[in-house]
Amino acid sequence: MKKIDKKIFIIIGLILLIIIEILVNINSNKKEEVKVVQVEKTTQEVVVNDTFFVDVKGSVKKPGVYEFKDNERVIDAINKAGGLKTNADTSNINLSQKLKSEMVVYVYSKTEVKNASNKISCDTKCSTNVIEVNNCTTKDEKNLININTASESELLTLPGVGEAKAKSIIEYRNNNGGFKSIEDIKNISGIADSLFNQIKDMITV
Repeated sequence: MKKIDKKIFIIIGLILLIIIEILVNINSNKKEEVKVVQVEKTTQEVVVNDTFFVDVKGSVKKPGVYEFKDNERVIDAINKAGGLKTNADTSNINLSQKLKSEMVVYVYSKTEVKNASNKISCDTKCSTNVIEVNNCTTKDEKNLININTASESELLTLPGVGEAKAKSIIEYRNNNGGFKSIEDIKNISGIADSLFNQIKDMITV
C-alpha cells in the first residue's frame, strides 16, 4: 500500500506541475498579446487635418465657402470662386496675402468703391479676422471742414447747408465758445439727424 500511495502522490505531483506550467504559459502569452496591442497603438499614424475653410463673397462669379490648404492666398480664393466679375474692384485687397481659417474675402464692385454713400466711415483702418482691407474710408483731417473755424463760404460747400444755416453755425459757435463735438451741430435749427448723417463724415471740430 505504501508503494502504491507513493506512486499516486508522484503522479498527482506531476499533474500539478503540468497544470502550473500550462497556467504560467497562458499568463505569459496574455502579457505578450497586451504588449503587442500597446505597440500597435503607439505606432498608429496620427492624421492631421491641414485644410480649412474660407468664405468668398462679393463680385465673384461663384460666391461660397471653399476649402483651402496652408500657404494658399487671396488670389487662390478668388479663382476658386470662379474668378472676378467684370465689375469687380480689387484695389483695396491684398491679393498676395495668405489665407487663414474662417476668413471672409469680400470683393467690392467698382460701384461700391466709387459710391461714397455705400462706404463705411471710420476713424481707424478697417480690418476683418481674415485679411486687412481698406473697405472703409479713413477720415482725412486735411479735407474735413472744421465747423469751429470754417468760413461761411467753406460751410456752404456742405450738402444741405445754405446761407442761413452757415450763418447760424457761425453765430452758434461765437455765442457758445465753439462746438464741443460734431454732434453739437444738430443744435442748429434746420439740421436734423437726416442732414447730419449726410455731412458728419465731412466735418470735424
